Amino acid sequence: MFLDPGWMILILLVTLLIAGLPIAFVLGVTAATMIVLDPAVVPQIIGLIPFGGANNYLLVAALLFMIAGEIMNQGKIAEKLIAFASSLVGHIRGGLAHVNILTSLFFSEISGTATSDAAAIGSVMIPQMKKRGYPVAFAAAVTSTSATMAIIVPPSLNLILYAYVANASIAELFAAGILPGFLVCGLLMGTAYAISVKRGYPTEGAFSWARVAETGKDAAIPLTLPILVLAGILGGIFTATEAGAIAAFWSIVLATVVYRTVRLGTLIDTLRIAGKRSAMLMFIVATSTLLGWYMTNQRIPQEIAQGILGLSDNYWVVLVVINIFFLLAGTIIHGTPAILMLVPIFLPLADQLGIDRVHFGLILTINLGIGQQTPPVASVVLITCAIAKISIAKIIPSMMMFIGAMLVALVLINLFPAISLWLPSVIL
Repeated sequence: MFLDPGWMILILLVTLLIAGLPIAFVLGVTAATMIVLDPAVVPQIIGLIPFGGANNYLLVAALLFMIAGEIMNQGKIAEKLIAFASSLVGHIRGGLAHVNILTSLFFSEISGTATSDAAAIGSVMIPQMKKRGYPVAFAAAVTSTSATMAIIVPPSLNLILYAYVANASIAELFAAGILPGFLVCGLLMGTAYAISVKRGYPTEGAFSWARVAETGKDAAIPLTLPILVLAGILGGIFTATEAGAIAAFWSIVLATVVYRTVRLGTLIDTLRIAGKRSAMLMFIVATSTLLGWYMTNQRIPQEIAQGILGLSDNYWVVLVVINIFFLLAGTIIHGTPAILMLVPIFLPLADQLGIDRVHFGLILTINLGIGQQTPPVASVVLITCAIAKISIAKIIPSMMMFIGAMLVALVLINLFPAISLWLPSVIL
C-alpha cells in the first residue's frame, strides 16, 4: 500500500460519500477494497464477517420497536397524546409550542426514532400552530428539535445500536436516557416560553383538572406501552428484544382493536415499511462490521486514541475534542452509521479516560442528535420542512435558540455524569 491504511480508508469514505453512494455501500466498498489490497488478509473474510455482525439477537429489538413506532404513527395515537399534553401545559404562554414539545416526549417513549416522532407530531401540530398565528418556521423548528428526544429516551434505536456495538447493558442505557430526556424537554420548553413571552404568542385557555382527567383517559392506554417496556426491561422480567415483541404486539392491538384506526391493508403496508427500514439497518450493520473488523485488525482505533492523547492528556480537553468531533460527524452522517463507525474508534479512548460506557453512550447520542439538526444530513429537519412547506434556509434561524438549549443540556451531561448514571445506580 502506498498510504497508511487509516488515510486510505478516510479518502475512500469521503470520495464515495461525495459520489452519492448509499452509506451501506460506502462502508462495504471501502472495507472490501482495503481487504483485497492487503496481502496479509484473506479475501474470503469479506463474506464471513458481515454475516456474523448482522446475526445478533439484540438487533431484532430494533425491527420490533420500528414496527411499534410505525403502527402508533399510522394509528393516529399522537392526536390523543397531543390532547393530553394540551391539558397539562396549554395554559402556559406559547401553549401550542409547549404542547408540541411535551407530546414529542410522550411519543418518543413509543417510537424510538426522531423521524417517526417528527412525522407523527408535525403532521398535526404544525398546521395547528399556523392556524393560531405562530410563524411556520417557529412551528417547524419546535417540532424538529423536540423530535431529538426520541433518540435519547427509551426505547431509543440509537441506544439499542450503541449497546450492540459497545457491549453495554441495554437496561442501564435505557435507564440512563430518562433524566437527560427530561432535561432536554425542560430546556426546550424554557426556550419556547422565553420566545413566546417576547413575541406575545397565545395560551390555550385556563388550566382545568377536569380536562386533564378527560384527556388522560384517552392517553393512558398508549402510555402504558413505554411503562410496560421500561418496567419489564429494568425489572429484569424480559430482554430488550422480548420488550420489542411486546411493544409491537400491543401497538397492533391498540391500533386495530382498541381504537380501530388501522385496517388490515394499512397494517400490512406498515409492516412492509418497517421491514424495508430494518433491511436497510441490517445492511449497514453488516458492512460497518466488516469495516470495523479491518480497522481493529490494523489497530487504527488505538492509533487515533493515542493521537488525540498526544495533543493533551487532560481529561476535559480530550472530552471537548470528542464532543466536537461527534457534533461535526452528526452533521454529515446519519445516526445509525455514525454509531456503528465511530463507537469502535472512540470507545478505547473513552475506556482510557475512565469514562463510563453508559455515560459515553449518552454523550455520543446527544451529540449526534444535535448534529443532525443541521445540513447537509438533517433528515428530521427535511421531514418537518416538507410538512411545513418551507425551505431549510428559512427554518435554520428559528432553530438556533433551541439548538442552543440542547447544547446546554449536552454541557451539563458532560460536566455531571450523575445526570446519566444516577438513575441506573438506583433502580438496577
